[in-house]
Amino acid sequence: MENIFTKTGYSISLKKENKNDVVVTLLTINNSDGTPRWIWNSNSNHPLFLKFYNISSKKAFVFASLIKLVFALKLQKLVFKKRSYYFSVLDNPVFDCSTNWALFTGTIGPNKKAVLYANNSFYKIAITPNASQLIHKEYEILAKINPDISSFEIPKATIISNDIIQLNDVSKNGERIKKITSNHLAALLEFYTVEKQTIKVGDWDLFNSLKNDFRSINDPRIPKNLTRKINTILDTIPDNELIELSLSHGDFTPWNMYQKKDELAIYDWELAQFDRPKAFDYFHFIIQNGILVNHESWEKIYADIRKIDNNSFASTFFNYDLEELNNYLKYYLLINCMQYLKTYSEQKNWHIQIDWLFQVWNEGFNIFVTNEYSSRELIIMDIFDSIQNQEYAALKFQNGFPEKLSLNSDIDLVIDKKMNDSILQTLQRHDLVSKVTFSKKSFMNSIQILTNDADMLSLDLIWQLKRRNFEILDAKKLIQAGFTNNYGIKNASSLYTARYVVLFYILNGARIPKKYLIYQEAFANSKKTIDFIIKDYFDNSKKSKQLLMNYINSNKQNKGINHIKNTINYCLDTIKNYQNNKGFIVTFSGVDGAGKSTVIDNIAFRIEKQLRKPVIVLRHRPSILPILSVWTKGKEKAHQDAISSLPRQGKNGSFVSSFLRFTYYYSDYLFGQFVIYFKYTSRGYVVIYDRYYFDFINDSKRSNIVLPKIISKLGYYLLLKPKFNFFLFADANVILNRKKELTKATIEELTKEYSSLFDSLSVKSNSSVYESINNEELDVTLNHIVKTIILA
Repeated sequence: MENIFTKTGYSISLKKENKNDVVVTLLTINNSDGTPRWIWNSNSNHPLFLKFYNISSKKAFVFASLIKLVFALKLQKLVFKKRSYYFSVLDNPVFDCSTNWALFTGTIGPNKKAVLYANNSFYKIAITPNASQLIHKEYEILAKINPDISSFEIPKATIISNDIIQLNDVSKNGERIKKITSNHLAALLEFYTVEKQTIKVGDWDLFNSLKNDFRSINDPRIPKNLTRKINTILDTIPDNELIELSLSHGDFTPWNMYQKKDELAIYDWELAQFDRPKAFDYFHFIIQNGILVNHESWEKIYADIRKIDNNSFASTFFNYDLEELNNYLKYYLLINCMQYLKTYSEQKNWHIQIDWLFQVWNEGFNIFVTNEYSSRELIIMDIFDSIQNQEYAALKFQNGFPEKLSLNSDIDLVIDKKMNDSILQTLQRHDLVSKVTFSKKSFMNSIQILTNDADMLSLDLIWQLKRRNFEILDAKKLIQAGFTNNYGIKNASSLYTARYVVLFYILNGARIPKKYLIYQEAFANSKKTIDFIIKDYFDNSKKSKQLLMNYINSNKQNKGINHIKNTINYCLDTIKNYQNNKGFIVTFSGVDGAGKSTVIDNIAFRIEKQLRKPVIVLRHRPSILPILSVWTKGKEKAHQDAISSLPRQGKNGSFVSSFLRFTYYYSDYLFGQFVIYFKYTSRGYVVIYDRYYFDFINDSKRSNIVLPKIISKLGYYLLLKPKFNFFLFADANVILNRKKELTKATIEELTKEYSSLFDSLSVKSNSSVYESINNEELDVTLNHIVKTIILA
């Protein structure tokens, strides 16, 4: 503070040093570290320091309103910190310390400068050499463009000293505007005409200088995968690509301008340059305001960027071409990120806004790397970037790039419980995530993520390592013992991983998978009691687990009040799990050759591996009653005949016989549905039917039944409705190439009847899904089915 006043022509002290000293009582509002942020003369009747404050959010508006109320009630000397100083004139002071004035002491960093408001002017006071260069640059920019501008107003600048410039106050009769308007776009159109040029990227000094600086950064705090994305994009840009450059303000944001009638008053030009890409300021306004003021997701910010109402602006800058807009958005993100990543790497302490910026920038770059990474891979990269500077440990995680995780593998992270909400919010706001479902328990949160291209990712956030009502390992100690690998992932140590593997699988009565047997080597040099007990289980998983239980019971976290608490939480978790973990039924219908078997095999596998639910596949019906021929041929012969015989070959034409057969099989559905419910779906299973009751409606001849459809349709109303019902069809010629069991006419007729039935059922149902799917491409079909299941 003393240094700032010295630069303005005063020395200050707490004691009177000569007879001409003037005593001034100062009021202050401090930073979180106790240093003064805003300082003003206690005799001021107006909160001039609000001139430095951006009142653009609800929180800021409430704060400013309270400040004004304090001044209106003349309570400022009671509310704010107060201290008296003796001011001594050094040489030509720039303001009268005994009058109304306010001082902002500046933000810590290499560009730190203070701002004084006095004499209806702002005085920028450089504290660092960098800041001195910036304020002189601002003076030169303003002097250069002031004579030529017409659609906006800028301050008039005067050099006071090597460290101070004076700027007249352009805020009079102005108001802050948070959204971009036609006046903003008019100003940007005029920017575009100032020193406009088109050059090759290889000749673009700004870009190449920032690229070199960026690639020299060596700061472990910078998100690893953000850096990888930027390098990937940089490597794809050819030197001979043409780029349009022009004047850019550099910090074109709501807090650096005022709306005055039909024009803008724009100030803070110290970051202005003539060699930034076109529309840089347009992107900067929307993105910075979206992140720092509105705390919006990238999805919302990107939607605002594409929403351009001004026809002349959209035409001039992008020619109504989204590809052109995205190309210059790419250059904006590269220029802005490379510049600030270098700046942040030179700062010792980071503020929370840097994390906000990283998250949005990370998602913004995803648009430009979709040829290199899938949505699932990008989400994994962004998850690890979002927690890179926090304490966690990944369990059983690969030693490689995080996004290379197998499609059928999940991510287990041991975290502090406080991180759960922030990680969940990151996923729920992510542009590439279609849906997030989660099941939170007392000790962990199991999260299921559906990407926008129908891939699945399972993520377990664990803050207590438990098995039933026993804590098997200390999560905090596991995190502390972890290490950061070459890919930026904080992994649990091999020793803790080995302990966890044995305790998890053995206590759950399972064999240790072969892929985890390598962790046995971690016990080689350990002399801990638990490790002597544990290591033998790698060789003999059938060994009594009583030794493990004795050791776990001896730990203090499983005794006394802790044991009671763990037991209560376990009971609550069990009840909650039973309520939330019920299964469902999926049916697949279609003529032979439509591809049902292949789809069912793949869907069953994906549900088991990605949704982590057990699956049971049933053919046609519950089968609590055997096929009728069992009663005459015996079970083995009847089933062999059913498998080997072609469909629709039965000769039954009798109504009575058909009705009796239908009644028999319908009884299987009617009573068997309850058996299936209690045996499987109520216990969390997913039951998949290869064919279902719909065959009795549309293709009863397949079961040697000939009845009016009205009978079988009425029977459906008494059945519990499966949650998901898919009719798979294909072109008749394609089906005939696969199987020649039916004629083309029969295939087309059955396809038409199934489609009609599913359409009518879909219209009538609010709780079940009935969909007809043209099964041309297997991956498309599978992704659609998985997405339908998750989103429903």
